[in-house]
Amino acid sequence: MSTNIIDRRRINGPQRSVEPIYAKPESASADGRPDGRTQTSVRPIFMRTGPLSPQAESAASPSGSAYYEQGKIRISCAIYGPRQGRKSNPRMGTFDCDFKYAPFSCSWKRSHLKTSDEKEIGLMLEQAISPAIRLDAYPKASIDAFVTVIESDGKAATISAAINCISAALVDAGIEVYDSVAACSVALKDSELVYDCCQEEEDSAQCSLLMASMPNANEITYLLQQGKMSLEQTEKAVQTCSDMCTQVYAVICRYLQTTGEQEEQ
Repeated sequence: MSTNIIDRRRINGPQRSVEPIYAKPESASADGRPDGRTQTSVRPIFMRTGPLSPQAESAASPSGSAYYEQGKIRISCAIYGPRQGRKSNPRMGTFDCDFKYAPFSCSWKRSHLKTSDEKEIGLMLEQAISPAIRLDAYPKASIDAFVTVIESDGKAATISAAINCISAALVDAGIEVYDSVAACSVALKDSELVYDCCQEEEDSAQCSLLMASMPNANEITYLLQQGKMSLEQTEKAVQTCSDMCTQVYAVICRYLQTTGEQEEQ
């Protein structure tokens, strides 16, 4: 009997291993932020529309899609519809949002099963985006958004990024909207407002405020505050978020306009 027995069910590792390349630790700024930003700066934004659309159209292919990055946050969104809805309304269509974290996206997500927190965030996204869609133009129809968080870095900032990603995906799908929705968040830390907080900063903040708005229409579609702030601090935070939303809105519109011009050429 041969002594050279090979276990075919076991995946043998390589004979030679190489140490992985670790990311260099980011140096804190003068304001004490872990990623080196100032308190009034927002993480750089990258976005792309149509990454999930296949070359050959099929019944299962999305009507539009978008990919969104903001610092370490990475989110993808696919739009399906307008299509026959489960809740038939003869006068207005419906907008539904399915939100989920990838199991590897953050420290608190351990399973692929949907949690109550994800269902709650899905409802928040529906409330923030629905006022911008012309649902009266799609009677008896349903517009569905499927949002997947690939990497998260701050809960409020991730929700804001998801709203921005959905706005871009709706335009890519050709859905009629009154205006694009832009969102941002601030946090109160040591009696000062900090823009676009990462997870480490959110954990140590006393209060956070998330706002979604249609800057061109001058309307707020969603507002959420967690924690306690004085009336003066809340008013300042809302005004700060309004200014930040205008900046994010300009970035989204500039990208969509550039993409539309390239498609026409």
